[in-house]
Amino acid sequence: MATAKKSTETPQEQLEEAYHLAGQATSDAVGAMKEQAKDKLEAGTESIQQATQSTENMVKKHPLLSVGCAFLAGWAVSKLIK
Repeated sequence: MATAKKSTETPQEQLEEAYHLAGQATSDAVGAMKEQAKDKLEAGTESIQQATQSTENMVKKHPLLSVGCAFLAGWAVSKLIK
């Protein structure tokens, strides 16, 4: 937050103060962005783990259906490639 200007400050001192305040603001913004990215990464990791677990359970419950779907998907991709 900006401080009250002193009338006795030289332009050099004012420039140094502005530089210091800009550095603090940049540091705060980078810290907030880093924290936000960390939260989103954790949420994404959790979502992927849940999807993996769900898929694993479905394959265990219906193994023949899973093999059939994999075969059908492979066949369809091979027809699209040709």
